[in-house]
Amino acid sequence: MIQAIKSKLFLLLNKGHERSSKAKKNVALSLLLKGGSIAINLLMVPLTINYVNPEKYGIWLSVSTIVLWFNFFDIGLGNGLRNQLSIAIANDDIKTVRKLISTAYASLIIISIGLFCIFWMVNHLVNYSSILNISANYQNDIKDLMGIIFGFFCIQFVLQIINSINYAFQQSSAVSFTLLFGSLLSLIFIVVFKYTTSGSLLNLGIAYFSGTLLSLITINVYFFGFKRPDLIPSLKDISFASSKSIMNVGGKFFVISMAGIVQYQTDNVLISRYFHPTSVTEYNVAYKLFSVILMVFGIVMTPVWSAVTEAKVKGDYSWIKALEKNLFKIWMGFAVAAIIILLLSPYIFNIWLHRMVKVHFITSLGVMLYVLSMSYGMIYVHILNGLGRLKTQFYISLVTMVLFIPMTYLIAIKMNLGILGISISLIIANANGLLAAPLEFKKIFKKL
Repeated sequence: MIQAIKSKLFLLLNKGHERSSKAKKNVALSLLLKGGSIAINLLMVPLTINYVNPEKYGIWLSVSTIVLWFNFFDIGLGNGLRNQLSIAIANDDIKTVRKLISTAYASLIIISIGLFCIFWMVNHLVNYSSILNISANYQNDIKDLMGIIFGFFCIQFVLQIINSINYAFQQSSAVSFTLLFGSLLSLIFIVVFKYTTSGSLLNLGIAYFSGTLLSLITINVYFFGFKRPDLIPSLKDISFASSKSIMNVGGKFFVISMAGIVQYQTDNVLISRYFHPTSVTEYNVAYKLFSVILMVFGIVMTPVWSAVTEAKVKGDYSWIKALEKNLFKIWMGFAVAAIIILLLSPYIFNIWLHRMVKVHFITSLGVMLYVLSMSYGMIYVHILNGLGRLKTQFYISLVTMVLFIPMTYLIAIKMNLGILGISISLIIANANGLLAAPLEFKKIFKKL
């Protein structure tokens, strides 16, 4: 019986085009690894809330969001590198691969040092209690927390480029392992702190960021020390002239990424400022549940970007057209699963969180619709990114970046829609994924 299942699984994974087979193998392994990450992340929510409390958990989510804003300072290098590496790998140009990798690491180190110096000069001037609408009693604690986790972040900022490298090599399972290992380490640290200290925002920040950082250090050492020592970054391979090829694409990705941060990484701060930190907890608990759909669908999508770039280089457009049809069918299945989760969500929250947090049904509905809109858009955005078609996405990102916060204030506050208004704003801000990208895809492939 077991042998028969193994045989069928082997045939399924190896069936079809070599590119499809490679993608399916990575998706299958990523599903196993990501399944572990999802389970750990779901377990960490009640554990963390119990370690601190719903209000402090909301504050932590808002503070960590502020730190993650600084990711946009990679000026598109990560995504630009991914595209250029995919092309160099498809052409078997190892010399260019080495130059691109060395230059990317050198550029991010320079940016990271600059960010660290600037942050330490201004951190003591920021009134976090006013920004987050919390008691002034938290001000000094948050300044200390920001100082520590920003130091972790600056190192992580450089090391996370390994994810773009693994994506370019179509090794998405390696990225999933990095996330799993980081989540597992963070869980261990939180359990240790829970039983050895009282609820502390500083300890919570150290637990989360140190787990991620140790995981990135491990995967960097493994990749360059054991898997591909021929690609170890070196001073002689640094060529800032090569960065022009990255930035030709990366510059657009920079604006798109910055728009994404404004749109999708400000929600916690807006909720905290205009409502209360406990509302941040409610929103994020709902998001944690429905993001299971987004994360699993994201695993399916992960190999698509680099595989499409390879298919473009080789002129295999019929494969891309077939891919889009299959991905849409898969998305429909995920939509059905999301509706079932929504109907069961009141019972899931009670069992999962032991009634520590109340999540209103309307909050869950808004988050579910947002997650489905994002996952649908991923199909076309990933394909167009792989094709290097960024112009439309670039201009729409400029518009939504400028309008997002005023639009959110109007819908959530002035129209009195509360947290639901946050989800509605996020859905509208995904105009590229919902409308523009699908239309552009159909326009491109109508001619082929």
